[in-house]
Amino acid sequence: MSLTSLSKWLLSRLGSLDAFQWYSYIFGGIFSVWVLCYGIYRILNSIWPPTASFILGHLIYPHLFPRIPFIGTATRFEVLIVFLYLLTNILIITIGVKSEIGSRAATMSVINLIPLLCGPRLSLVTKLLGISLRTSISSHQWFGRTAILQVLVHMIAVLTGGDVFTWTTNNVTGVVAGSAPLRVAYRLMCDTVLIAIWRHLPSKKAVALFFRIGIWLWTLATAAHWAVFAFRNLVFNKPFATATARRLSNKDLEDQSLVGLSTVLQVDITIPRPWHVKAGQSVFLSIPKLGIFTGLRGHPFMISWWERDRKGLTISLLVKSRAGFTAELDRHTNKCLRAFIDGPYGSQHDFGEYGTVIMIATGIGIAGHIPYIKELISGYNNCEVKTRRIRLIWEIEDQCQEVWVKHWMDELLDQDTGYILDISIHVLQGGGKKDLEYGDHSRVRESFGPFMVGTLDGEIKNQRGRIMVSLCANKTVADEARTYVRRKMDKGVRLVELDFEPSLRETGRLLSADMEFKCRG
Repeated sequence: MSLTSLSKWLLSRLGSLDAFQWYSYIFGGIFSVWVLCYGIYRILNSIWPPTASFILGHLIYPHLFPRIPFIGTATRFEVLIVFLYLLTNILIITIGVKSEIGSRAATMSVINLIPLLCGPRLSLVTKLLGISLRTSISSHQWFGRTAILQVLVHMIAVLTGGDVFTWTTNNVTGVVAGSAPLRVAYRLMCDTVLIAIWRHLPSKKAVALFFRIGIWLWTLATAAHWAVFAFRNLVFNKPFATATARRLSNKDLEDQSLVGLSTVLQVDITIPRPWHVKAGQSVFLSIPKLGIFTGLRGHPFMISWWERDRKGLTISLLVKSRAGFTAELDRHTNKCLRAFIDGPYGSQHDFGEYGTVIMIATGIGIAGHIPYIKELISGYNNCEVKTRRIRLIWEIEDQCQEVWVKHWMDELLDQDTGYILDISIHVLQGGGKKDLEYGDHSRVRESFGPFMVGTLDGEIKNQRGRIMVSLCANKTVADEARTYVRRKMDKGVRLVELDFEPSLRETGRLLSADMEFKCRG
């Protein structure tokens, strides 16, 4: 059999496959290849560690193109995955009879809609799958974009197919289903859209089966979410959770010229049903007192601190007062408010396996690192971790921001009996001032000027075991740190970015577009 005849036979076989068979074969193949590659990666990583360094340094860490305002950037691995995903969808739609492109596009749009019907909390699916919130959000966005584009292809194919368009019930529901996603962006789970799609789909075709699968997935995920929500908040013979917010005062600072009302709140929440809090966890907070539309909706916050005593569990959040929920909360400070907790969510990172942990934070991003420092110091005191040095680098705009976590830092330094914690604070305002040192063994140093990643060379030179660099910083600092780590991977340096990402304006840097916290879902 010649190569030409083999190609024709292969194309004819591929053209005879329907969308269900295509996706079954492709997802089965991708899953098998993923399991095989992951197994090979783990084996080679244990036998020959440079393998991991090569993959991370050339595929996972490097960005393919510079950061673009409003678009951002992407790593080589992310671009590769998106390219393969889009290519698969294009091939499924275009291979086969040309007159069926519109129907295949509609079928693929419904199939891509299935992952979006994951219930009211994207974070719940993220937790169940064990992936990061960043990965989950990015996947969610691409599923939505692809589904919308395929709906447009279907509508164009129908309108240009030669048949006269009439306003029948089927066509009306099709127009509603096709236009609603454009109005609600990624919120394709809108009841109007789902009802319109259900009415528009032929009941006896495979596409209707896919849609029913999505509806069942949404139903199960929603039921599981509300069951967990009820379990967390409804405890027999115990009151609901209560939240108390207070403005973080600056009165303890010696320089009274810096004193001003802080826009950061500390919210202490008593939990009716305690759990074992871990670093990296977040919760969705609802406070009905703040309004029907504002207070009842869950708002995500990182757990920055927790205390457990005979009365139960109290978690603390650092909240930046902006607009909406946080602005209303700022107006109800020093009041005990009834609250509801949804969670905990979030993926944890095992920093205890590294001899040196370098944490880089900007602005309120310190809230993401405090819990890990608390866990590492506790693990060191109890001989449960390998970590022998923690270097915290915190870049802030003004000295008055130090008060956000001063009381927690003091407690951590008191608990740090092995003197493994070293804190460097970089203040952007006040250039020209002399550097300061505080605490026993000069464990807290304050300098004036932006953080420069080149100052980490000393840590690399005197490293204790493997090094983990953790980022909870704005994109400017994060990109600089990512580039630096790539150059030091031969020294056993690794990188992780936490799910929370501070805005650039919170640190005063003006080197790229402004970014907000990346906590959604």
